[in-house]
Amino acid sequence: MTIAIDIRALLSSQLTGVGVYLYEILKQLFNLDQKNNYKLFLNSLSGPLPKIISEFKSYPNVKVYSFNYPNKLLNLSLIFVSRPALDKMIGGCDLFWFPNLNFWQVTKNCKTVISIHDLSFQRIPWAYSAKMRWWHKAVKPKVKLEQADKILTVSRNSKRDLQEVYDLPVEKIEVIYPGIEENPPFNQQNFEKKYKLPKEYILYLGTLEPRKNVEGVIQAFEKINKRDIYLIIAGGKGWLYRRIYKTVQKSKAKNRIIFLDYVNSNDRWQLYYGAKLLLWPSFYEGFGFPVVEAMSCGCPVITSANSSLPEVTEGAAFLVDPYNIQEITSAVNYLLNDEKLRQQLIAQGLRQAKKFNWQETAKKVLQTFESLK
Repeated sequence: MTIAIDIRALLSSQLTGVGVYLYEILKQLFNLDQKNNYKLFLNSLSGPLPKIISEFKSYPNVKVYSFNYPNKLLNLSLIFVSRPALDKMIGGCDLFWFPNLNFWQVTKNCKTVISIHDLSFQRIPWAYSAKMRWWHKAVKPKVKLEQADKILTVSRNSKRDLQEVYDLPVEKIEVIYPGIEENPPFNQQNFEKKYKLPKEYILYLGTLEPRKNVEGVIQAFEKINKRDIYLIIAGGKGWLYRRIYKTVQKSKAKNRIIFLDYVNSNDRWQLYYGAKLLLWPSFYEGFGFPVVEAMSCGCPVITSANSSLPEVTEGAAFLVDPYNIQEITSAVNYLLNDEKLRQQLIAQGLRQAKKFNWQETAKKVLQTFESLK
C-alpha cells in the first residue's frame, strides 16, 4: 500500500498543536511500519529541508516530494478549478492523509483520511481574525469532510461537534487520542542560568491568540491574594496577539508578568517543572496539549470546564468557567493555599498523563489506514 501524507504543517520553525501531532505520529509510524510505502507531500519550501523533515528520508520506505509553487497560486487553483490533484503530483498513491484542514484535491480512486482537531472556528468564530474566518470558509470544511473516507478526531468532544455541526455519520469518525512526548528530567541549575526566572511563578504556555483566553489569565492574576508570585506567559504570537500585550501594559501587576515568547521542547518541560501551577482557562480546545504535558511533570492544572478539557483531564484538574474571572481568581487562590488539594491534583495528574502515548496513537492511525485497503 502506498500512503501519502501532507506534511505542510511541519514547515513552521515553531511547532505547536498540529505540527507536534504530525511529527510525533510520523516518528512512531515509520519505526512501526516497514511494510507500506510512504510519500510525504510539501510545498513552498525555500532552502534546505528542515531537520525534522530530513530525518524521515533515512527510512527506506519513505520519500519526500517537495514542490515550490507559490502557496496562494496553488490554493486558488485548488479552490476554483479543483486542480492539481495532489496524488498525481507525487506519482500516485492508494491513500492520502491530511493531518489538518487545508486546501487539497485528489483523484476519485485515491482514498482520503483527514484529521480534525477542533471546530473552534465554528463554535467561537469571534476568536478568529477576519482573514482566518475567510480562510476557513474558503477551505470548505463540510465538502472536504463529506469527501473523506475516514475522519480522525483527537477527542470525543470533537467527534460530537462534527456530528452536530456537519451531520456526519458516526461510523465515519474515529477518536484517536494524541500522545505526549517523554519529558526529560528537571535540570534546575541549567534552566535557572538560562532564563533567570523568579522562584515562584504561575505559568501560561501556548500560542498567544484570543481563543486561549490569555487576557483572562492576566485579569485573574491581577486579583490573586499572593503578591510575591509572578506570571510567566510563554508562547509564540498568533492572530490578534497585540490585545494581550495591551492588557499587560494596563495591568496593575505588569511588573510581575514576564513574556518568554516561543520556547523549545526541552525548555517547555523545564517551565512545567518549576511552575506552582499551569493556568489554562481556554475558551475552546480539541485536546489541549499543555494541560496533559503539565500533569505529566507534576504541575497542578487549572483549566476550563468546557469542550474537550474535562474529558482529557478526567478529574485530575481544577475546572473553571473561562468567562468568569472571579472564579478563575478563586481557583488560583485556593490551589496556592491548599497543599492537600495541590498534592491530590499532582498525583491524579501524573496518573492521567500516562494514558496518552504516541506509540499507541500511531498504531491506531496505521490500523485506520489499513482498514481502507
